[in-house]
Amino acid sequence: MLNNIIQGVGIRKILERSIGEFHENGPVDLGILEKLSLIKIFHPDIFAEYESKILSVMGLFYKLDKPKSLLESIYQNLGDTIEDKFGKQYTPMQASAFQSISSKRFYSFSAPTSTGKSHLFRDLIQEEEFDIVIVVPSRALIAEFYSSVTDLVSKEVLVLQFVENINQHHTARRIFIITPERGVELFKYVDVFDVGLFLFDEAQISEEPIRGISFDAFVRRTEKAFPEAKKVFAHPFIANPEAQLLKHNFIKDSDSKNFKQSNVGKVNLSRNEDGTLDYFSPNFESDIVACETDVVRETLINGGTALIYISKSKIFNGGHIDGFGEYIELCPFVKSNNALVIIELLKKYIGASDGQFGKQSSFLTLMERGVVVHHGSMPLKARLLIEQFVRDGHAKICFATATLVQGINMPFDCVWIDNFHNMRDLTLKNLIGRAGRTTLRKGYFDYGYTIINSKNVATFIERVNSPTTLKQESKLDDDSKNIPEDFSDLVTAIKTDTFNDDLHLTDSQVQRLTESNLEADVRFILDKLIDGDKTIGGHQYYEIEDYDRKKIKDKLKNVYITHLRRTSLTQAEQTILSASIPLLLWRVQGKSFSETLSLRHSYLTNRDERRALQRKLRKKLITQEEYNVELNKIKIKYSARAESLPNIDARAFPLFGRGTSVKEFDYDLLVYDTYDYLDKVISLSLADPLCAALTIYYEKTQDERAKVFKNFIRYGTNDEVEIWLLKYGFDPEDIEWISKYVHHIDENGIIFVDDLSPLNDEQRAILERYNY
Repeated sequence: MLNNIIQGVGIRKILERSIGEFHENGPVDLGILEKLSLIKIFHPDIFAEYESKILSVMGLFYKLDKPKSLLESIYQNLGDTIEDKFGKQYTPMQASAFQSISSKRFYSFSAPTSTGKSHLFRDLIQEEEFDIVIVVPSRALIAEFYSSVTDLVSKEVLVLQFVENINQHHTARRIFIITPERGVELFKYVDVFDVGLFLFDEAQISEEPIRGISFDAFVRRTEKAFPEAKKVFAHPFIANPEAQLLKHNFIKDSDSKNFKQSNVGKVNLSRNEDGTLDYFSPNFESDIVACETDVVRETLINGGTALIYISKSKIFNGGHIDGFGEYIELCPFVKSNNALVIIELLKKYIGASDGQFGKQSSFLTLMERGVVVHHGSMPLKARLLIEQFVRDGHAKICFATATLVQGINMPFDCVWIDNFHNMRDLTLKNLIGRAGRTTLRKGYFDYGYTIINSKNVATFIERVNSPTTLKQESKLDDDSKNIPEDFSDLVTAIKTDTFNDDLHLTDSQVQRLTESNLEADVRFILDKLIDGDKTIGGHQYYEIEDYDRKKIKDKLKNVYITHLRRTSLTQAEQTILSASIPLLLWRVQGKSFSETLSLRHSYLTNRDERRALQRKLRKKLITQEEYNVELNKIKIKYSARAESLPNIDARAFPLFGRGTSVKEFDYDLLVYDTYDYLDKVISLSLADPLCAALTIYYEKTQDERAKVFKNFIRYGTNDEVEIWLLKYGFDPEDIEWISKYVHHIDENGIIFVDDLSPLNDEQRAILERYNY
């Protein structure tokens, strides 16, 4: 079949049959879409004769120009009818989903990537008259939704990435974009907020071991707290979306639909060890046919884009540069001012510098050629800037891990799946969905390429054709004996609704902290670290005796351990916790991310020893050759890689190999690991139990220093204006300059000073949303 299509045998019959099949069933057959893509590639003139009809029967009315046949006229009438009814140029899939959401209280649907779900969501958000809660699985998705939603609605609609009751004097309604974990704050305001719609995007998170329990619990609590609100669940490539309703007994006034329609064709290629490519099909039986061109090379030369799915370890050890260097070389240096501004912002954010020892960033060097890196250890702000870089059309190649496929709308002309290890079926289908852009180009059938290594073809075909299903029973209803000890508190609290929403812990964890007599430990920490309403500075911290500094760390560890069921940590957990304490202390001293990186860089690279060596060289006490030899002898200090805590299976892997010379220091690794410590260890593991202990201590002693230290841990500041600005959603990196222009701020609103003339256009744009 493949060979016949390439040779042009019977392709008119294929085109005519395809139109008939789509007319009868819609564009649900991936094999037909694949054949159409191949015909367009190899026989564009013949394909062009049928292209408009194909787009018509696919229901892509927004791509249609004036009809040229009776069939096209009929479909244009259908499109006009849908537009008259809904006021939008919807595809049949979008119209069906919109109608069900409008008429039902519960709706669960599944649709492939690039079928217009985001467009549908935008319309729902614009038309809703009450508060909206959008629930997504990752903070990166929060940021993407936030960017698009704020562009959709007026300033009278409060859009936040967490739950706060702020800007009350200027807010007509609210839109919260949150993860399930952040959602617990919502239930404090049941009597305040009037939620009309819950949108659960990427709702297949319900299948994850621990987060799935959290998600299901949040869903059930929303129904209990806001029983009149609509609940909409969206998934990609799920065969049984109705399971999402059955597991919560959302039966009455409900509907579900598995949409199989696809708007984009896919061409599949396997890559051999010698670098050659072959066409193959997972959708119909056919011989493998050699591909005469290097599709990736051709795509890049013609101005297209490629996503290369790769393991994080390969990115960390530079394998993406070594293995794909020939394609990187094809990418010209970016010249756009917009692109260069983004690169400069990133450089400033991470404190990278070509002129300083060990501070050169390879991912920034790659960006200068339009090549980006995207993975879960990339700082969130950096990820967002990189995603903006891609959406603005500056990226030619993106090396990415699974973080990119969690719903983030970044399509590419070509997707090369290099890493097949432990890949879930849904991850694979999401990746394939990134191949090919759904453009607004009139009269144009869109397609993309998927490339896999030839050794994975059989597994690829099996996984693509296996249905992905949800369980009909919630993990909330599973036997708790199967839950690991470290998560049993969480699971029990979720099942029994015994959460302390104010302290962000379970009731049992709060009880342990309360009954463990931690007053002496907390008092010692406060005595050493808090001076009035401020924390001590870095110099003061290092003036503390080594013995007392060790005691501070030990007591912080003790407070953390107390909230667990266990009385001790494994050696690896202790190592990771110990490494996090200096970063925690830098955080409470108000250090920016770049300053924190600089401090850690100095420590790991033995800055004082390096400087002493440099002084010898400057004074000509040693030659350049002797300097190089001695510098090579200075080794990077050991530091364990960050991992979330608690984790009884954690292993304290060294960030750099033992005995690695400081000359081989990798600044990008420092950036990734430092962010993981600040995010996974401090923000997500340590902050809640430490803040809870400080709150309990304050309630017993009325020691104001506890509130001060809690604010520094939670917000990185104790300044009331800065805390309010953070609650209003401003970027922590912008808080310092914004605070100078705040006349008054509280839960009712912000009043900025009259004279904002010293601000540049970018700064004024940041303030615009709250500047009335």
